[in-house]
Amino acid sequence: MCRWVAYAGPEIYLEDLIFHQEHSIVSQSLAATQSAWVTNGDGFGVAWYTKRTTPGLFKDVLPAWNDNNLRSLAAHIQTRLFFAHVRAATGTAVNRSNCHPFIWQNWTFMHNGKIGNWRECRKNVEDLIDHVHYPHREGTTDSEALFLVALSKGLVHDPVAAFQETLRDVNKIMGRYHSDEPMRISCALTNGRDIWAFRYSSDDQSPSMYFGTPHTRANEQGLNPITTIASEPSDSDATHWFKVEERNGIHWTERELRHFKITV
Repeated sequence: MCRWVAYAGPEIYLEDLIFHQEHSIVSQSLAATQSAWVTNGDGFGVAWYTKRTTPGLFKDVLPAWNDNNLRSLAAHIQTRLFFAHVRAATGTAVNRSNCHPFIWQNWTFMHNGKIGNWRECRKNVEDLIDHVHYPHREGTTDSEALFLVALSKGLVHDPVAAFQETLRDVNKIMGRYHSDEPMRISCALTNGRDIWAFRYSSDDQSPSMYFGTPHTRANEQGLNPITTIASEPSDSDATHWFKVEERNGIHWTERELRHFKITV
């Protein structure tokens, strides 16, 4: 499985969370503590938002801990919202197109988990992608397919409803193929302002997800004290980390964090 972190709040340097944490996302790429895959070295990616409409994106197939370009960029880019992801491939090729995050216009998506029996289900899942979004299919992962299916189902207008409908349809496809592997999902998406995160599995063993307030070098305090959603805490201070429960989601806005149930 993969590891990821989403940040939104006062402006910080990327390195504040990607590198300068007790258990940073780069540290997790070498030694994750809450994942079946301890090492996540099959590529990485970072998407960040500035004053432009669309996000910047940098990703590569090198392990995150071994890329000097990532370290240099992270030390110089400041942002109020970014996604970072380190990948552990689950059956698809290790190439740049398969690295997260995935972008469509102002939207960004990243995922940890899998669609069970992806090889058998792939064609039917991809058939759910409409003609507007299918040309943006660049890789072969189930993660990118989930994003494009959700976009096809109206993600831009109602992210929660679109993603839940996507999960229902994928579950039906897995049922038709009598999949003996579960669907497990921990993912996040953003339009550059809000963040939605989902934790769901068909066997009630979803990948871990937390939200909290790690220490950074921010010069101000935001209206929302919660700044970070992540696969696992980036430090050992349990007082400012909270677990997202199974089949639950969260919606981060500038002023608050809302919880919702995932009904599939």
